[in-house]
Amino acid sequence: MKKRIISLLFVLCMVFVLVGCSGGKEDNAVASGETAGQGAAETDEGSQKGKLVIYTHHVGVQAQILQELTDEWLEENPGVEAEVVAPGADYENVLKIKMASKDMPDVFGTHGWANVRYVDFLLPLNDEEWAGSIEPTFKKLISDEEGNLLVLPIDQNKWGLVYNKDVMEKYGVEVPITNVDDFIAALDKIKTESGGEVAPMHVAGGDSWPVGQIFDQLATPAFTTAAENDQEALLDGTFDWNKWTEFATLIKGMYDDGYFNEDIFTAKYTDSVEAFATGKAAFCWYGNSLVEEAKNINADINAGLQPLPAFYEGDSMSFLNGEQTAFGIWKESKNIELAKSWLAFMSRGENIKKFCESESMLPGIETDVSVDLGFATEYYEEYKDIRSFPIFDRAFLPNGMWDLICKDAADMFTGTISPEQYSLDMKNEYERLREASE
Repeated sequence: MKKRIISLLFVLCMVFVLVGCSGGKEDNAVASGETAGQGAAETDEGSQKGKLVIYTHHVGVQAQILQELTDEWLEENPGVEAEVVAPGADYENVLKIKMASKDMPDVFGTHGWANVRYVDFLLPLNDEEWAGSIEPTFKKLISDEEGNLLVLPIDQNKWGLVYNKDVMEKYGVEVPITNVDDFIAALDKIKTESGGEVAPMHVAGGDSWPVGQIFDQLATPAFTTAAENDQEALLDGTFDWNKWTEFATLIKGMYDDGYFNEDIFTAKYTDSVEAFATGKAAFCWYGNSLVEEAKNINADINAGLQPLPAFYEGDSMSFLNGEQTAFGIWKESKNIELAKSWLAFMSRGENIKKFCESESMLPGIETDVSVDLGFATEYYEEYKDIRSFPIFDRAFLPNGMWDLICKDAADMFTGTISPEQYSLDMKNEYERLREASE
């Protein structure tokens, strides 16, 4: 009996020892997983571990490039995983939900709103190796009030007015058009002489945002570029909203006179691309990427780019400037070191080149790799001394007004509201959002 008891105790002791060893290994595995989650832990071989989640507002070619570059980064980082998510048209709504739940992606595209909408979620990036390669003036547009750099800018949106050169030549319109009166005269000439076959301006109102784009772009010369301007008043809350009434009335006049495509409220962005490619549109209120997409329909498309026309006597043309493809790191990410590694990879000259050439946009950082901007190259050189101003709603309106700009613009065109009501709605929302942010 004693022997049986001793044998049983021995067996039980061995079981406890084995369980203890097994438990230790499991605890180490969990700890290792947590460490990887907190920031790209390195194994004994020096490789990184973890999964990086990347969100982008891009679709199409640019989203494909992003995926390809991320795959290349993964090849250089064995043991790491990554997921690229491209929600498309729902991007802003998806991120708003994630902001509200404080569950942001490790890395996300800020699509023009780094220092406004996303500033409280972004990790400062001043100490990254590539941070010193950003042109100082542009750097201010992607930094917070304390001067903290918020994103890696792959490219920068130096925005003007894209036009079909063949249409201009056919109807005898000389470019650049330096002021808004001459611009309206050119629109009338194209409409009249084409017999309505060519839309002086093509806008994809079926996608909503292009209607607001007209107001946002023209608001820059209307309110911010002249010697006597409204920049300070817009920022301190003293802006006279009667000026918006006059501005909205001017653009409504363009609509009433038939200077837009007849299907403005149902046309999609792809319709604008096709109209531009086939000579059915003279001007389009989109970036340079429109031209690159139009080449897929008409490889011989003859496109031009000019700065925005001035609104007031004594003023001159101007470009808009702001972030386009830019990525930041969620400051509460558990994969910060992985995210920094991915940004460092994306900052390489050959990768910047791929993005910029796909959109005909200027690089966001200086590189030692030559970038061919296609049709836009000669125009950026020709207009290199033209002033640039920040995109209007991003710099001079409180965060949250964009949807109203689009909605009320469309409602005004259809006659649902007047320019005066548009201005009143803008004033009320402006004051509400300013008060809410204080």
